[in-house]
Amino acid sequence: MNLTKVCLLLCSILFIVMYFNMSFYERWLKSKALSDNNNMFDQMEKLDVDYRNHYRFGATYSFDKDIQRTLEGKKNVILLLPNNAYMKSINVTTLDMQEPAVFYYFTGINAVWASSPNVEQANWAVFAGKTGVRVLEIKSQGQRDSIISLYKKFAN
Repeated sequence: MNLTKVCLLLCSILFIVMYFNMSFYERWLKSKALSDNNNMFDQMEKLDVDYRNHYRFGATYSFDKDIQRTLEGKKNVILLLPNNAYMKSINVTTLDMQEPAVFYYFTGINAVWASSPNVEQANWAVFAGKTGVRVLEIKSQGQRDSIISLYKKFAN
């Protein structure tokens, strides 16, 4: 009985070693589990969900939270988001715009893309231009239409 358990243990260890010696799984192991950025003791000290989201999602999550703080106290906000193709066209490469559902998950703010069916309800917009990325209130139908047409040029 003990010999059977020892044989099973050795076979299991051999299987695990062989599994992680395959190039794909070896790269995953080194980049995810054994990475210097994935220090278990640092993560045990910082259990705050907001800190972990900042750590994992980086600048995009910070940007989403900045927008949430900017729009705090505003009622019935529907935010028009640009897509990544537009952001790259104006040389903003450090920030990935998320899809509206993910943006809502992180901030609780309703958002739409220029290709969304309810884009005409958008009353705020994330506008990226030469002066940087900012949130502005849409005050007229003409302003909304011009932003939508600008973003639609880069829609997939």
